Amino acid sequence: MKKIIFLLLGVLVFGANLINVNFFEGKNKLDVLFSLDDAFKGKVKQISKNSYILTGINTDKVIQKEFKKNFINSIIISPEKNGVRIDITSNKKIKTSVALTPDGYGVRFRIINANPVVKTTKAENIKNMTAQTQGLDMLSYIVGISILIILAFVLWFIKRKAVHLPKLKEDMKVLAQKPVDAKNKIVLFDYQGRKYLMLIGNTNVLLDVFVEDVAVPKNEVEFDEMLKLSKKYGNIEKYIQNAEKLKEFDERI
Repeated sequence: MKKIIFLLLGVLVFGANLINVNFFEGKNKLDVLFSLDDAFKGKVKQISKNSYILTGINTDKVIQKEFKKNFINSIIISPEKNGVRIDITSNKKIKTSVALTPDGYGVRFRIINANPVVKTTKAENIKNMTAQTQGLDMLSYIVGISILIILAFVLWFIKRKAVHLPKLKEDMKVLAQKPVDAKNKIVLFDYQGRKYLMLIGNTNVLLDVFVEDVAVPKNEVEFDEMLKLSKKYGNIEKYIQNAEKLKEFDERI
């Protein structure tokens, strides 16, 4: 009977006895679980930067644990007056928290990396690259559409400016003509006392207007000499290419 009373008094005075200590490693955290034979009624005291005391826990064991792949190098748990001492060795800044199990017979001492290094996973990298690629594709699409719209407007403007020609009537007289390719030819014609030199085919471009009386070429050689005097004759290929592009664009829309 006396022994039982003595044990009860010892528990009330000295607190709970330490049964076991377990370590649970996590990402940027480490949990130290103290298993007791009675409910924890002590306190947590910080005695230095990385040293703590849990009062109200009795033990005569020294437990040392090293960690190779964690932000903590080692932990030493040792007996202390009226409690246990926890010494943490770490080259990182840490934070701690304490929580009890629902029955109070367990104490979870959590150590947290205060400045964790955030590393993106392979899936996150792929997701980020995909998002960037989609953004570039959308930008390329918008730029491409904008270029097409601008090109269509420029070609339309060129076509409007280039085709200021008199309407064809019965009194128009063709004086000379020369094929440029299978679809286009250069024609010199007389209309209402003026002579007009124009490109006819995929596009109708007025190349020159002769107000003064100009000799009508009698053959192809004389017609070639007249063409060389025209300022726009050197741009015939460009006019034809612009007409082809505008035709293709009109067919697409």
